[in-house]
Amino acid sequence: MDMPRRERGFGAAWRAVRRLGLAELARSSAKRFREADGTSHVRALAYQSMFVLLSGFIGLVGLASAFDLPRVRGIVEQMADTLSPGPSGQLLREAAGQGSNGGTTAMVVGVLAALFAGTLAMAQVERSANRLTGLSEDRPFGKRFGVAFVLALSAGVLLAAGGLALAGGRAVSEGIGWEGTALTVWTVARWPLGVAVAAVGIYVLFRTAPRERVGSSAALAAGTAAAVALWFLFSLALGLYFWLSSNPAYGPLLSVIALLLWSSLSSLALHLGLAVTAELAIGESRLEGLVRVPESEPERGASSTP
Repeated sequence: MDMPRRERGFGAAWRAVRRLGLAELARSSAKRFREADGTSHVRALAYQSMFVLLSGFIGLVGLASAFDLPRVRGIVEQMADTLSPGPSGQLLREAAGQGSNGGTTAMVVGVLAALFAGTLAMAQVERSANRLTGLSEDRPFGKRFGVAFVLALSAGVLLAAGGLALAGGRAVSEGIGWEGTALTVWTVARWPLGVAVAAVGIYVLFRTAPRERVGSSAALAAGTAAAVALWFLFSLALGLYFWLSSNPAYGPLLSVIALLLWSSLSSLALHLGLAVTAELAIGESRLEGLVRVPESEPERGASSTP
């Protein structure tokens, strides 16, 4: 009797990694990223992510103001210092301050704008994933944006929750009112919890965004792990860079530059993780002797607008 497909997939993924080697897997994934015009897709997703981030901050603080939740507003404003590295936190604090002045209007406009931008961002992820995995066409228009809307409410919320756990830190526990043992447990647990929740969001995104499923669960998990690890390293390096070389001559522009760089590097980490998944999927197909292969190799110069 044949092994279940899931078990075969995990075995094939592991054999594909052993056959390629980590260095060759990294090289072939980078090549796939270049040939699919990955930089254009990275820029498009980073652009939409900026709207999601700023609109979401304003909407969340507007929600706290509309329902008279000053502790929530304080948590959001304190999170601005750690949610993104370096001076970009200053820009987020200013956005949060604008939300507190608008109340209900800021809440409604901010949340709706974040949901709209999030849907466009998820539609862009589908296009990116399709091109990176060799699929030349996206879903039909209506289905594409319907799936993107659902992903914004599922994977997008998971990514936001993971970011809150990682970035909120003591601000979240103080806002909720935890003390003593509960505070100690949260201080330690928020790191693995935040990473796990964010990883689940990325896994759901990799599993659902492409027009057709790419690879086994193991290939998807490997790509997710690569994306999370790269995001962490990129954010750490960028934060360290601005901490060591902050130049007051740039003034407020440095906040904009820092936030744009962080958004772009986060998008780059996501796309490289997708490329890893695609390479492992190809390796699995070759090892298992599957008939179906991707329609084509990644296309050069693929359009990246949703």
